[in-house]
Amino acid sequence: MFILTPIGLVSGILTVIVTLILIVIFSHKAPSILTWRPRSLAALRAGMTVTSIAIVTASLLILLLISYYFKLGLTLWSVSLFLAFILLIQWLISPYIIDFLYRVRDADPYREGWLIDMVREIARKSGIKPPKVKIAEIDIPNAFAYSSPLAGRRVAVTRGLIRLLPREEIKAVIAHEIGHLKHKDVQTILLISFFPVLLYYLGRMLIESSFFYERRRDEGLAAMLLIGFIALVAGILFNFIVMHFNRLREYYADAHSAISLGSGRPLQRALARLDLAYKRRYLRAELSRSQAVAMLFIYAFVDFFYDPIDEYID
Repeated sequence: MFILTPIGLVSGILTVIVTLILIVIFSHKAPSILTWRPRSLAALRAGMTVTSIAIVTASLLILLLISYYFKLGLTLWSVSLFLAFILLIQWLISPYIIDFLYRVRDADPYREGWLIDMVREIARKSGIKPPKVKIAEIDIPNAFAYSSPLAGRRVAVTRGLIRLLPREEIKAVIAHEIGHLKHKDVQTILLISFFPVLLYYLGRMLIESSFFYERRRDEGLAAMLLIGFIALVAGILFNFIVMHFNRLREYYADAHSAISLGSGRPLQRALARLDLAYKRRYLRAELSRSQAVAMLFIYAFVDFFYDPIDEYID
């Protein structure tokens, strides 16, 4: 018979408290720890490779430990498949949700024909099929790239960006976004982040299972709590490393913009202009209401690891 044990209840409460404390600590310390900035394209590629291998390898080792110790082979596969299904559905439908939330429409061939031509030119130089060009009818000056097998590849430019930047700088921003599409960053981040998320939910499953534990098997309660806690903490920690990996992909898209245009100066100027614009109070308030898509933007007011102006301005 499975019952709520006092040890399980106290352990569960303590686990929740400690987990929240660790999230706060990681959030505070991550900017000072995960701030490595590559000095060359080769170093950038090496950094991305090492980071991704480290996340996947460490996650798999912990998952194998859990599976072996608790004989959770079937459970592990079930949770993995369920989580993969959820992420797949999220990936497939997210472009339509973004279009709805941010009033995204197709670029008009007459009014925004110059933008369509610009995207086609950069896509041709990048060696990819031109993505769909979209206009987001919001005042936040920004741009973002997104895609899925159902929706195809898309590049969206906000009305605020068109008003703010000259066309040379818009072109640099577009090249950055096409860099994301060329490098398949959406798919890459989804794949890398899958393992920390799986660890986190398996850790929660083990800890919550300990709340209702057979009295005659209390000797295994400590091991279940310990391994569950390790998996949960590792999932949280690895997620911060995924955020660092995502920042490296941003550098990679920056490099693509500079290579495509033959100079990084237009992107430097665009980011400097965006930084000045976001110091205006009304834009800060507007972006705070739009955090759901902030991770897609080339410039985010709340950026966890990185102030782009520090990197680009001499």
